[in-house]
Amino acid sequence: MEDSLQYSVLKRDKFLETAANTQFDFVILSVGIKEVLFALLATVNGYKCAVLTENDFQESLHPIVDTSESTHPLVLAFRNRFPHLILPDEYLKVKRNASKWEKIFSGSIRDKDISKYEPTLITEADDAVYVDKEFKISTNRLLLSLLKSAVQQGAVILNHVTTEIKSNSEIVCCDKVDTNFKTYAISYQSLLSFSAINKTKTKTEIRFCLHKKGLFLKRSLKFSLDGVLIRMVRYQDYFMIVCDSQSDNKQFVRMILQEINRIVKWENEFNEDDIISSELVATTSNNSLKNHLTDFAKVVENKLSISLSQLQKQISSMPVIDAQFEGKTEIQQLIEFGDYRFDEAKQTGVHPVPFKNMFYRFGSEIEELTEKAYELRAQFGPGNDLWVYVQFWYLYQNEMVCSKEDYISRIRKSKPVLDSDLVASEDVIKEYFNRLNEKHVK
Repeated sequence: MEDSLQYSVLKRDKFLETAANTQFDFVILSVGIKEVLFALLATVNGYKCAVLTENDFQESLHPIVDTSESTHPLVLAFRNRFPHLILPDEYLKVKRNASKWEKIFSGSIRDKDISKYEPTLITEADDAVYVDKEFKISTNRLLLSLLKSAVQQGAVILNHVTTEIKSNSEIVCCDKVDTNFKTYAISYQSLLSFSAINKTKTKTEIRFCLHKKGLFLKRSLKFSLDGVLIRMVRYQDYFMIVCDSQSDNKQFVRMILQEINRIVKWENEFNEDDIISSELVATTSNNSLKNHLTDFAKVVENKLSISLSQLQKQISSMPVIDAQFEGKTEIQQLIEFGDYRFDEAKQTGVHPVPFKNMFYRFGSEIEELTEKAYELRAQFGPGNDLWVYVQFWYLYQNEMVCSKEDYISRIRKSKPVLDSDLVASEDVIKEYFNRLNEKHVK
């Protein structure tokens, strides 16, 4: 694919025409981390690859890489290639009714030192506190980063297309966005499926988000309630609570809030009105990043003849469109890099919180957004409204946004949409789509 070809809904016909005129080595009919990572790796290694899906781009990857999997070599290689999307997260794990021996285990914090780690944490005499290190993943943005990188290398990846297998070497696809429902015949050597190699039992998790309500935590928290592990994960605008679903989730959520209020003290308390959003999510151990990558490694070895050691090296050096950080991968380096980019952009009037959200959303591509903001400052004036337009412009031009639902999902998948996300209003979204190309409005 030509580098100059924007990954935009306005160019869909060009992508489909390219697909119809290409003999693909691999065609994949679902879109997830494994599928798009394969497309990127295969394309870099000289293969022709297409990934097609009937709906929009969606990812089932679990947003947490737990302590037991955070040091896996594939996980570390992958994390270092996407440092702004797989962020290290240090936890304080609070264990109630701990024995005196548990208080001296490796990683435990002496009682007198707990306040240095977290001034708001209140513990009782028989509580033990440990330090755990994990990663938190911006799953949907990770998928989009991989996807755009694969397209830049020459892969064809499209959402909103129906497909019908005609033979063992041909499929016919139809563009759902095109009101004329034009069809395209696509030839291929191999049709790949990335269903889990090892089936595991599905479980359901509670995930709900809390307003910060003035609470600043230096680290995320873990604690157990009735034997259930609870994570309280820090984000810039809110906390996300993650745990296994229970028989009476409403009552269990109340108990979680009570326990948070017990172990964290500040000038306020959490109650049910502070919940921004909540959902029940079906997941399995296959959805962990480590298991995604180990399953992926088996397919790569089988289809591309790339060994595990070779795969680690290729992941470490594969081209990524939005991870040009000049070798800066550690969290403090990223924070300083983001601060530097904000200093460059602050004359456009953007507030630091939404700018930092966009930095961790778009990575090094924030430079392109900043340039656009300065270009349009005279037209829109300085401030967040300017950046609402700039973010909309970038997504429309670069991320195959075909509908208002696609646009929202590029910013937030299932988390709450907040003011600091700079999401355009319904009227602005419709006006923008109508003005650019009316036939693509849904």
